[in-house]
Amino acid sequence: MDPLGPFLLPLMLLVLARVYAAFALPVASEDAYITFRYARHLANGYGLVYNPGDPVFGFSSPAWTLWTALGCALAQDPVLWTRATTLLADGLTLLLVGHLIEREADGPGGRARAAAWCFTFFFAVWPYFSVVAVSGMESSAMLTLIALTAVTARRGSVGAGPLLGLLALWRPEGVACAAVLALGARPRDRVVGLAVFAAGVAALWAYFGNPIPQSVIAKSSVYGTPGPWAGRYWWGWALPLRLPGMLSTGEARHLSALSVLLGPAAVAGAIALWRRRGSALALAVGACLVVWLGYALLGVAYFYWYLLLPLAGVTALAAVGLPRLVRGGLLYASIALLVATMWVDARNLYVGRAQNEYYGFAAVADWLRDHVRPGDKVMLEPIGLVGWRNPVVIVDEVGLVSPAVARRRLQGPGWYADVAGTERPDWLVVRRSAMTDPAAFAGAGTPFRSRAERDTLFSRYVQAAVVDEQASGGNALVILQRVR
Repeated sequence: MDPLGPFLLPLMLLVLARVYAAFALPVASEDAYITFRYARHLANGYGLVYNPGDPVFGFSSPAWTLWTALGCALAQDPVLWTRATTLLADGLTLLLVGHLIEREADGPGGRARAAAWCFTFFFAVWPYFSVVAVSGMESSAMLTLIALTAVTARRGSVGAGPLLGLLALWRPEGVACAAVLALGARPRDRVVGLAVFAAGVAALWAYFGNPIPQSVIAKSSVYGTPGPWAGRYWWGWALPLRLPGMLSTGEARHLSALSVLLGPAAVAGAIALWRRRGSALALAVGACLVVWLGYALLGVAYFYWYLLLPLAGVTALAAVGLPRLVRGGLLYASIALLVATMWVDARNLYVGRAQNEYYGFAAVADWLRDHVRPGDKVMLEPIGLVGWRNPVVIVDEVGLVSPAVARRRLQGPGWYADVAGTERPDWLVVRRSAMTDPAAFAGAGTPFRSRAERDTLFSRYVQAAVVDEQASGGNALVILQRVR
């Protein structure tokens, strides 16, 4: 409660930043609504399914989905439920990691307190963390779970084992995170964690027939894993370099303003933490960085909420290292001013991104809600809001909830025509470019073998509506209804 300490003011700023982001972004992320539909079906007694009667492991976090289902049962509104949950989780993350840095980032002359201030202020105010917090995704809560597990593991608390198991089940990356944190846990806690993880895997295997999320299988096969150079957007923002493709994402461009200090400070922090590599702080940071390493080496396709763990790990390192590089208050004041005013640019990025989703995907969802019949089959790519707002059967172009589509896309050209021919959807939602351009909008596989095949398929449908006609290029969404 010290007003001059690194907790009270940052915690107040964190609440203000998250509340502002919630008002600026009234709709959750498109992908969150996939989890929300699973959760609502579970709460309503249909089981853990996306399309009723078709159990497919199409979400990334079993625990977050179950938690969201509880919110659907109690509050009926998963957006409010997940945002309130994440606000509490982010507050706990700030306190836990801030205290760990203040206690374990040793150094003379008040460096530990300055380091704690660096982390808590940046985590509270940097816009990206607030945007992820209101997205409805599970990443923020996973960061809290990493920090909490690190603390309990080093203390030998009774909850360390169950938390290790829960972390391993949280997302696929959680297995690597739990393995790092288990290095600092007691043998008994490792055994308990492994038992919890094994029980969870067995339950998923029994229910879905596969313990690996279909979302992971589909994204890795459709988008590929082209390696570290193709995936340089994962690490380019941390270096004072301007090579092609390094700043291809909005988050990277924002972070580039700090890269001259961020990179050297993170190196200094890594050297300092290596001396205390058995500490809870070092373990928590290592768990975040192992995810970053995996993404970077594989060149994993970029989804903005994936960046949270890598950025939190680098932020913690930089917070520890910055007081070792900086003398005097003017530079701290300059950094704080940059962090606070980044909201000006960030608002354009995130509100613009949300508006694109709303005017496109939400408009399609609302149009279909007024025209489809319950049980109609719709084939499309943006399945989140459409699936959430409509009682329809979804055929997913990426294969997140339609495994056969992901498998067919890997077999070569003509996947779209073959899937549509097999499934015979009542409605197609396609980008305007798909009706003229032979290439897929994203991912592997050419949709049609020939122009004649494409024309034959679309001749069975009639254009019912065009949504978001102002979208650039061929990105306007065309709704087609089957006539024969």
